[in-house]
Amino acid sequence: MNKKKRIMSINMNDFGGKNEHLMNHRYFNNRDRKYQIDWKYWAKQVKKDETWNSLKEYILDKQPDLLVIEEMLISCYESIDFIGELEEIGYSYIEDCLPERGNYSLTMIFFRDGNPKYIHSPGKYRENRSVVCKEDDLLICGSHFPCESDEVFLNHMENFVTDYLNDDFLLVGDLNANDQTRGNKKMINRLLDKGAVDLWVMFGNDENTPTEAQYQGRLDYAIASPSLTKKVKNIEIDPFLMNAGVTDHAAIIVDINE
Repeated sequence: MNKKKRIMSINMNDFGGKNEHLMNHRYFNNRDRKYQIDWKYWAKQVKKDETWNSLKEYILDKQPDLLVIEEMLISCYESIDFIGELEEIGYSYIEDCLPERGNYSLTMIFFRDGNPKYIHSPGKYRENRSVVCKEDDLLICGSHFPCESDEVFLNHMENFVTDYLNDDFLLVGDLNANDQTRGNKKMINRLLDKGAVDLWVMFGNDENTPTEAQYQGRLDYAIASPSLTKKVKNIEIDPFLMNAGVTDHAAIIVDINE
């Protein structure tokens, strides 16, 4: 009997639920003439206990072997030790994906067993957006594309995925690719033309299934190489957390026969 590996991706909106958004809480810093996030406000005024506990319950229910969290909140001002509590329920994190210091909203990968090898993000560009790891013959890139990705980011990502289309490879995450006229979706379409597989569509599902609450677009994807596609047992877009107001995105769950 084949062993199954479950990979789950979810954009947790920095634990702000469905309606609160970290980027709405910025101020202009006259000293460096840039907008800065008000991390103290986000920590003290946006309650996260219920959201966080609901996520932990969901993880324990779904039991992913590898968990990708986009918009993972890392802040010294928070009272909840998010990483520590994930470790308590059996999930370690790939240490290289976490900067040594500072406050961040970033993509992280957590795992239950094994020892996934960290690989630098495509082009080592905007590294907090993507985490790449390899476990045995499986290469996984968890990513959160900007809403308006710059050409450098998209070129690095496209070249990276193309280079691994002959291997067992999975690109999963919030790719913000719901608009055919914009760069993110155009890049995804180019990957499909080169042989990459949109797993959700390949399994006979509606291409426009919404994965995001506000605009009801399909922002979250699982894109696989042809060889990995043959090993995929199931893919699910689960809107439970989104519908419950825990976050503003649906989870993507991919089951692979090893």
